Amino acid sequence: MLRLIIDALRFDPRAYRAVRNDPVATVPVLLFVALCVLAAGVVALPSGGLPAFGVTAASAFVSWTVFVLAAYVFGTKALPGAETQATLGQLARTLGLALAPTLLLVFGVVPALQVVVVPLALVWTVFTTLMALRETLGVGTLRALLVAVLSYGAAAIVGSFLTPPGAAG
Repeated sequence: MLRLIIDALRFDPRAYRAVRNDPVATVPVLLFVALCVLAAGVVALPSGGLPAFGVTAASAFVSWTVFVLAAYVFGTKALPGAETQATLGQLARTLGLALAPTLLLVFGVVPALQVVVVPLALVWTVFTTLMALRETLGVGTLRALLVAVLSYGAAAIVGSFLTPPGAAG
């Protein structure tokens, strides 16, 4: 799994194809997703302590789940490519692997580093997500970008209803 994570960080499409085609990778990838959402929670520790950590980690998991579901709907039903035959499991595995850059968020426990770490992790994750969508859906970059934007929008809308005002920091 470590080799796949490193390859995903390097934008190696073989990593995404490997987890896409390996149903046995589902549990390890979901455990990896759990690790990534905990890393996201670490960013909230300095400003809000354990309650903010919990809310942020839970919100990150819900957002990721909604993103995967939305990407499945948009990518396979609403905007499929000519060769799109992705399953929900395949998308969950590849989009879970695409969270690899969020591991950097553990350095956000140091408030002074947040100004660098958070934007870096966010931008890097956008690009790994695009790679995951391209490889899983069998589409080009523009269609993957459209699916990503729509899916991020869906996740943001759902997240806005689930997170109490001011709870995330």
